[in-house]
Formats: sequence, C-alpha cells, structure tokens
Amino acid sequence: MKKPLALAAIILAVGVCLGWQGSQQLTAIRANRTQLIAEAASRGIVPNLANRRDAVRPVKQSPADRQATAKLIAAGFIAFGKEREAFEKAAGSHRDPVIQKQMGRRMAEFRERMMAMDPAQMNSIIAEVRACQDLSEETRQRLVAVSVLALANDHPQAVLGLFTDGSGFAKDDHSSGYVLSSSLARWAKDDPLAALAWVRQTAENFPDLITDDAKRGLLAGAAIQDPVLAFKLIAELGLKGTDNVIERIISAAQTPEQRSSTLAALRTHLATINDVSARDELAIGGLMVLTQEIVQDSFAAASQWLATAQLSPKELLGVAVALNYNTSRTGETGQWIEWLAANIPAEMSAEKMKFLMTSWTRNDCQAAGQWLAAAPDGLAKTTAIRTYAETVASYDPGVAAQWALTLPPGPDRDTTLLSIYQKWPLTDPAGAAVFAKEHAIK
Repeated sequence: MKKPLALAAIILAVGVCLGWQGSQQLTAIRANRTQLIAEAASRGIVPNLANRRDAVRPVKQSPADRQATAKLIAAGFIAFGKEREAFEKAAGSHRDPVIQKQMGRRMAEFRERMMAMDPAQMNSIIAEVRACQDLSEETRQRLVAVSVLALANDHPQAVLGLFTDGSGFAKDDHSSGYVLSSSLARWAKDDPLAALAWVRQTAENFPDLITDDAKRGLLAGAAIQDPVLAFKLIAELGLKGTDNVIERIISAAQTPEQRSSTLAALRTHLATINDVSARDELAIGGLMVLTQEIVQDSFAAASQWLATAQLSPKELLGVAVALNYNTSRTGETGQWIEWLAANIPAEMSAEKMKFLMTSWTRNDCQAAGQWLAAAPDGLAKTTAIRTYAETVASYDPGVAAQWALTLPPGPDRDTTLLSIYQKWPLTDPAGAAVFAKEHAIK
C-alpha cells in the first residue's frame, strides 16, 4: 500500500475506534488523530470530517502546535499546487474533465480547512506559499489568492493588514485588487464605520490601494446594513453615481426587508440630485437593478413586495424595462404579462408584453399556448394572442389563424391575420392564396 493511502486508512481506523475506547484511550487517540490529519494534509490528503461527531470538538492546541499544524497544511497545499501544475502542463489544452473536477474539489477542501484557521495560522500558510520557489509565479499567486480569501471569510481586517504591513502582498499578486475589494465588502457588511475608517486612513498613507473598485466594495458591504450611509458615501469617496456604484449598492439587498430599506435610501438619495434628467435616469436604472434581483424570487413573493412598495410611475417603468425572459424559467411568464397589463400603462407595457410572449413562445410553445387558453380576457390576453399567432405563423400558420380568429372582429384581428399571411411559409403558396381569399386580404 502506498504511504498516502496508508495514512488515509489509519485515519479511518482511528475514527472507527473512537466509539468504543475508554476515556483515557479516547484522549490519546484524539491527540494522535490530530497529528495524523496534519501529516496527511502535508501529503495532500484532506479527509472529509464534516459529519464526524467529534469534529465539533477540536482538540485545543498551544500557539506552537497551531503554527506547526499550519506549516503542515501549507506543505500539503504546496504539494497539491505542484501536482496541479504538473497535471496542467502534461495535459495542455486537452485536460481530463474528471480530473479537473477532482482538482477543483480538492482545492475547495483546502479552502474549507483553512477557513477554520486563525489569522496567525493563515499568515503562516500564506508566507510558506509565497516563499516557495518550486512553484510557478502563476500557481503561487493562485494558491495565495485562495488562502487570502479563506482568511477574509471571518477575518477581513487581517487580510487588509497584509496590504499595509510592508510585506509587498499587493505588488506581487495579480488578484490583489479583487481581494482588497472583497475583504472591504465583508468587513463593511458587519461594521461599515470601522471599514470606512480604515479606508480613510489608508487613503492618506497608501493612496494607490484605495482604488474605485475598493471603494465600490466598501459601499456594497455597507449597503447591506446601512444603505443610507452607502448612498451618502458616493460623493465623499469621489465616485460617480453612474459608475456602477448604484448597481453595487442596490444589488446587495437580498431580502424583502433589505430591498425596502434600499428603495427608501435610493429615494432619499435621488432627492439630493437637482438635475431632473439625471434623477429620472437613476430612478429607472435603480429599479431595473432592484427588479433583476426581485424576479429571482417566485412571482408570488415578488408581486407581493411590488404591491407594498408604492412605486411611482417612473419606478414602475424601471420594473417594466427590467423584466426579461428569465422570469419564465419558473413557468411564470404569463403571470408577469398579466402584471404588466394591470400595473403599467398600455403605451409603456405593450412592447414588453410582446417581447416576453415572443420569447416564451419560441422556447416553449406548448406552455405558452396552455397559459393563453386559460388566461382571462383583457389587454394581456389580446396582446399575447396577437404575439403568439405572429410568432408561430412562419411554421404553423393554421394554428396561428385559429388563435387570431379568437379575437373579436376589428383592427386587432385584421392586423393579426394580415401578419400571418405575410409570414406564411414560402413552400405553401397555394395555402397562402386560399387564406388570403378567405379573409379578404389583398
């Protein structure tokens, strides 16, 4: 048996015997098991212990022991990096997807284990990886990025300290901009004022670090807890409202309560803008972003929130513009078409209803037809019938004609019949001629 496999087997055996050993033996076994896990990690073996009963009771380690564990995990992580590097070099552009998936899973396991480390341990791991000269620069940066993001999950302040401690982290890591922005967002989510204070201080001492992207990260995190503060900081941080900032703030809202708070904050912010055109543009754009988040929920939940939001006509227009065919992936396109007809003036909603119905018919003609057959009479159904008939006319003009004839006599029916004739398949001129004669089309 190869040594790594033997180690894994030993770990498994230790786990089995935990249930029946005496208390004194249990203490000794746990200590031995901790050592074995660390040794396995140093060889790139990361056992899944998430469901083990004793996994929730980690053995306490001294600072020296924690550092030793961190070094062993770092060694395992570096060994994994070398293995992945060799695999990618040997495979070139023809990489086995199964092995790639395994590599990705192992990377995720390393990251999960590192998320349990304290800042001192993670700093040790990062230092070990950065000091390793046996890895390519690209691989080393990739491993550092994974390590730093693992640390940022619970200790974003520690990550931000890497940028200002003189270690040169920001200079030799191509992902440093993303790491800085993400860490600021994570910190600001819990303590926006502390994160803001760090940005202000760092802007004085290390102005190159506080980029626009870093500022947007701060605002995105702050918006979750205090959207009013986030909007106020746009001007202080020297950002423009059109510079992807509004989108970052609004998209941070993930619950109905957060969306209501964010909408109120957006309205307060809009009131400070004197340029009417710019204000209207931001109002529509802001509701477009908010709607794109809302429609990810069910129609019932989304429409309930919209009903209580007391939206202005311009805000409603933003909702209408943002609705797209993605809403039909849950089979609710028909309900959104009905919502448009009931809540948006016809001159603003007609084109959007046509767009939704056209997309739905092309992607799932049967489902669209079933909804159409059961839909109540009204503007939504009339618009949908016309759109459905015109969409299927080029490949099934007979069905299209049947739907068109369900419309009451008048301009809507006549226009739809003419459109069907114009889209009649070129391979059936005789059928087109009969249809034209039957409906007096010249």
